[in-house]
Parts: sequence; C-alpha cells; structure tokens
Amino acid sequence: METRTRKRTHAVTEEAIAERRKTIVAHAAGIIAHAGVEGCSFGAVSDSTGFSIGMIQHYFRTRERLVLATVEFRTNASVQEWQGLYSEGTNALERLHDLLTFAVEGEATFEEAWGFWVEVYSAAHKDDGIRRHVADALLAWRGIFVQTLEEAVSEGLIHPFHDAEALATLLLAVIDGLAIQTLNGIYDHSPQTMIETLQRFAAHEFGIDEADFVHRKRGSRPPVP
Repeated sequence: METRTRKRTHAVTEEAIAERRKTIVAHAAGIIAHAGVEGCSFGAVSDSTGFSIGMIQHYFRTRERLVLATVEFRTNASVQEWQGLYSEGTNALERLHDLLTFAVEGEATFEEAWGFWVEVYSAAHKDDGIRRHVADALLAWRGIFVQTLEEAVSEGLIHPFHDAEALATLLLAVIDGLAIQTLNGIYDHSPQTMIETLQRFAAHEFGIDEADFVHRKRGSRPPVP
C-alpha cells in the first residue's frame, strides 16, 4: 500500500519569518524612540504590530533579545543609509554637505531617529550588548566621515586646521550635542536650525566660505581680511 507524505499547508516560509521579525523590530524601534528602552515590552510591541505576545516571544525569547535585535536592526539600516548616501554626490564636498544634512534628517524623521539613538546611547552605559552595537554604528559613521574628509583634502576642496581623524571626531561630537539640544527643545532649536548651525560650523572648520557651503554645497576659500 502506497504511503503519501502529507504537505504542511500552513508552513511559514523563511521569507515570511524574516519579514515578521523585521516588522517587529521596526515597531520596537519606534517604541524605544518615544518610551525608552524600558518601555519596549512585549505587550507594547504586540499592541503596535498586532502580533500576539506569544508570537513575539517565539521569535525573540526575551525582552533583552528583542531590544538587542532592534538596536542591531537600526545600526545596520543606518550604516546602509550612510553608505548609500556616500555613493551619491559629484565630489567629496557635496558628500560632506549631504552627510551633515542626513545626520539631522534622513530616512526617518528627526524625532524618530534621534529619539531612538539618544535612548539607546543612555541605555548603552549600563548594557554591554547595547554598547557594542552602538560602538559599531559610531565607528562606521566616523569612518565614512574620515574617508570623505581625506578625499576632500586631497582634491583641494577643503583646507582644515585639524587632520581628518580629529576633525571627524569633532564633527560627530557637535552632531550629537546639537541633536540632544534640539530633541529636548533647548535654545528653541529646530531640526532646520541644527542643520544650518552644523553646516556653518563645518564650513568654518573646513576653511571654506560658509554661504557657499550652506546654500550651494560649494566651498570657496574665504576672503583674506
């Protein structure tokens, strides 16, 4: 008598599983941006996604694993966005202009992007796993700036006092500081104000004319007084 193997008609494909996981961590990132890491519970993610708590637990087991997966997801997405942005632009100075603008407003809104990173930065102080992901993201972000700065110098487009390594560190410190001020409404800063402030500061450090860089992505040497 022939025995037939029954097919599983409701089996979930690997693609569907990957898509569900991506949906879960994307919603978790939004929750962290508004409620902090501590507010990222299975219940909150279930309410946001419509998936059952049991399903979320099945994929991530613990809240800590969910948080780490979410940080990893945002880290990888950010690095891909930065690398994609780097490939655009006709020269290194345009890339620097775009990178500085993207640091404020990218694929996500300012509140969503920086709300997430500020909360994660804070949590990283007490969580080694989160700290490692944050370090990876910052190293990648800094590396893109260093590479672009070195290209701009070699092309004669900027004339900075600091070398590329030091200048990249300085720019990232200013970006983070301005973002915290803007996110918290200090000095009545808006994202647009942050962009202009950051671009003017960068132009000064690059040794180029501020107006040309801010408004036209170009950099001419400032006039000698």
